[in-house]
Amino acid sequence: GKTGLGLVADGMTELDGMVGQLLKKLDDLGIADNTIIVWTTDNGAEAFSWPDGGTTPFRGEKNTNWEGGYRVPCVMRWPGVIKPGTEINHVTSHEDFVPTLVAAAGDATVTEKLLTGYQAAGKTFKVHLDGYDQRDLLSGAGPGKRHEYFYWTDDGNLAGLRYERWKLVFMEQRAEGLDVWQDPLVTLRFPKLFDLRADPFERADREAGDYARWRVEHAFALLPAQAFVGKHLMTYREFPPRQKPGSFSLDQVLEKLHQPVSGSK
Repeated sequence: GKTGLGLVADGMTELDGMVGQLLKKLDDLGIADNTIIVWTTDNGAEAFSWPDGGTTPFRGEKNTNWEGGYRVPCVMRWPGVIKPGTEINHVTSHEDFVPTLVAAAGDATVTEKLLTGYQAAGKTFKVHLDGYDQRDLLSGAGPGKRHEYFYWTDDGNLAGLRYERWKLVFMEQRAEGLDVWQDPLVTLRFPKLFDLRADPFERADREAGDYARWRVEHAFALLPAQAFVGKHLMTYREFPPRQKPGSFSLDQVLEKLHQPVSGSK
């Protein structure tokens, strides 16, 4: 390969060149100063497939409940709004892109409109959008609006919650490597607690000798978490899930086989 560091490094080098081509094209078209660019990825590194997959300093990887499965890079260029060199260390989510970018395009009330029915492209969209308009955060005009993040799994289970600096783990993946795709997450009777500002790599429960005492003494963090989860779950009354999540499980395959087959002409 070009880098001598494996498939991922070569792929990143190729991507870097593609980004350069895109930026040059925007300059050539004369629209660079009126274009928002977002560079990010969909999930954490798939570390088990290294060196063909990525790596991460955070615990876990893709398809786990740990930070290594959810934290992703995000680089943005927004001329006139985001100052070059800005670094933001605040809780955000990809769910914030829709309200933020639609607001940038002229409609700052899309989240509210979606609750009652939003007309676009000849269709009506009525959904609950778990996103926030983060223009103030990006521009430096004010704080971020998101204080919570829900760790949903690909099976549709709530594995954890982060609010501010605290992370509660309701389900944990104890397997490693390829086994994270084989073994189920374990539901905990008493949530694990992490202070992600002091322990961003979630090592305390495995390596700190006094974690058990610290965990009990900080059980007060569970109370605000109940309010965040309760408020979130209330939205499912009017906006229940529209489809089941994908699964590799045999139970779901058998369920599909037992469903009646509709005729077609």
